[in-house]
Amino acid sequence: MTLDLPGLLADHLNAVGDDAVRQALAAGRTIRRGQGHSVRLTAPLTLHRAALHQSATLAAPDAGPAERKAHRVYATCITTAEQQPPPGN
Repeated sequence: MTLDLPGLLADHLNAVGDDAVRQALAAGRTIRRGQGHSVRLTAPLTLHRAALHQSATLAAPDAGPAERKAHRVYATCITTAEQQPPPGN
């Protein structure tokens, strides 16, 4: 599954994520977007869910608005990917 991880989440996960998530980020492709960036990750959906769970502190009320939005956007991408039928159906 290929999804774009917002740069704020990627930076946070590089610091606090587990080894599997950090390895996936290292293998990902950085994509510049205006002033920010995203990391395009090709990984199993379980790894995307693990990355989302490990970045949950960015969804907390005391996090900044940009951090909360980045977490929300990534969560929406994962939810959408989970609802899509597998390829070939």
